[in-house]
Amino acid sequence: MELDSLKDIWKNLDEKDLRPGGDVPIMSMLQKRSRSPLAKMKRNLYWEMAALVVFYSLAIWYYVTAWQGRYWEVALLLFLVGVFALFYYLRKNKLLNDMQCLACEVKSNLQRQLVTLEKYVNFYFVSSILITPTAYFVAGLIVFFKTPPGIGEGRWTEKTRVSVNEVLEQIPDHRFFITFIAIGVILTIAVYFLSRWAINRLYGQHIRKLKELVQQMEETV
Repeated sequence: MELDSLKDIWKNLDEKDLRPGGDVPIMSMLQKRSRSPLAKMKRNLYWEMAALVVFYSLAIWYYVTAWQGRYWEVALLLFLVGVFALFYYLRKNKLLNDMQCLACEVKSNLQRQLVTLEKYVNFYFVSSILITPTAYFVAGLIVFFKTPPGIGEGRWTEKTRVSVNEVLEQIPDHRFFITFIAIGVILTIAVYFLSRWAINRLYGQHIRKLKELVQQMEETV
């Protein structure tokens, strides 16, 4: 327990640190310890932001340049999702910075901001489950509608679009469509479990540590 560690530190302090006017407040130690999980969450957030920028930049560049820009709508879709995710990361980074405020009263600051941080993390979880499969299906439909007839047999015609009737005629016997739906369902299930694991790994365990520290602050007051 963090509280036991703090008691050991208190017992091992030199006598000069305990003389009148030279006391070492336990709340100050707790404040330093609270910065550790916050620093780890910020580090994880920076890695996520870097991965987001690299992945989405490459994917957008690919869909803008490949096939003479035929699937530019997919690039636009990825850009919008990327901007939304980046905005979320920046907001959460600001929140983590506020939680590291040294001038703020430690206990009330952590209690107040922890509630907001948990809402951010829950929003992250729900949005991951909704946005990822939705973007997958929308991008797939864009590709399906804009793929010229004969592309499955290796023939690239000059026709840029297919009509709705042509698409509907292909659906009953179209193996790609059935495979596309199956992959979408598998992707949705995989994103759910992967998001749970990743969020707990990157943020959940550190939030629990902060909650324990807040409880210890209440016990030491």
